[in-house]
Amino acid sequence: MERRQSTIRSMRVYIALVAAALAATALAQVSIGAGSTSPARYSRAVTRICAGALLFDHPHRMGTRDDALAVARDIRASTARRLARVVRVPVPRKLRPTSRRWIASQQRLAAAFARAWVQIYDAIDAAKTPEQLAALPGRLHDFVHASDPLRLAAGRLELKLHVPDCTGD
Repeated sequence: MERRQSTIRSMRVYIALVAAALAATALAQVSIGAGSTSPARYSRAVTRICAGALLFDHPHRMGTRDDALAVARDIRASTARRLARVVRVPVPRKLRPTSRRWIASQQRLAAAFARAWVQIYDAIDAAKTPEQLAALPGRLHDFVHASDPLRLAAGRLELKLHVPDCTGD
């Protein structure tokens, strides 16, 4: 009888160890699966969202400052919609800091493009005198190129992530 209880106890311990091993294996598979998106898969998913992006999504009337402000809102909103989709793409653990910086750079770029759009309208609208009209090309050049440092920084992040610009620039 004593040998029988010893055998039963051994079998219970064995079953408990096997169950624990199976549970640990299953848990490891679940945790690996949760963050297992490969960098290539991430890049393809983001590219599907951002490739062919337009600076703004809708046609706009041009001619008034309100029209320029509407374009600026659309620039920000269209980029925000695409980036909201990008944020839902699982990011490989090693790319998370770079991805966060890239998304922030895209938001800053959209804001810079929107700001420049209104500044360009305001500069053109304000140019009345011959001197102001003569200075206009230089001012417009400055507005258009004010975002160049941001573009360069975003471009470096795009190369690291193998993704395109998402602002539509």
